Amino acid sequence: MLDIGLVGPLIAVLAAGDVIMHMCLDWKKTRRDHVALREPIASVRVLPMTGAIISTLLSFALVSGLILMWVGILGIDTISVLIPLFDPPPAIWVSGLMLLVVGIPIHGWSRWVRKNMASSWEMSEEHVLITSGPYRWIRHPSYASYAICFVGLFLLVPSVATTILLFGIPAYYSIAKREEELLLEQFGEEYREYMKKTGRMAPRI
Repeated sequence: MLDIGLVGPLIAVLAAGDVIMHMCLDWKKTRRDHVALREPIASVRVLPMTGAIISTLLSFALVSGLILMWVGILGIDTISVLIPLFDPPPAIWVSGLMLLVVGIPIHGWSRWVRKNMASSWEMSEEHVLITSGPYRWIRHPSYASYAICFVGLFLLVPSVATTILLFGIPAYYSIAKREEELLLEQFGEEYREYMKKTGRMAPRI
């Protein structure tokens, strides 16, 4: 059975750190003049964008729910609302927890490295291609981190609700492909060379 006493504080610390860092960077961004050259979200197909939004919001809700269970605001029996598929043995839910321990920091790391570059898909006049940090190996580490966390949450709490998260993986992959078309328009040969050295959502082997 899931040990909320172990899962809760670990996820709370990681999630809080990620949220605080994003808030600080977003606050700094609003204080700077930021002129976007394009806002390409409208050019993404509705299905993958919808899948990404639903899976991401659901993952945020699940993480929040686990933290609320840990602090005692919600009871552990709240998990039944997710329609569990089975009670995961320790090997399964611990594996899921480890994926979250990896995925959440990657998400924060990628945002810290790029600062306001590519945030919300905006490409401003001062936009530069980021190739340091996790971008040295993966072109879309933020999307990769979501995929890792989606699988992690499914293993942590195997249920109908967490199964929905898995549809977010191909959704983000599709969005990444469209984003690369725009980045090729923006950076041309520089981005083509970068693509040869990196994987889309996993390191190139």
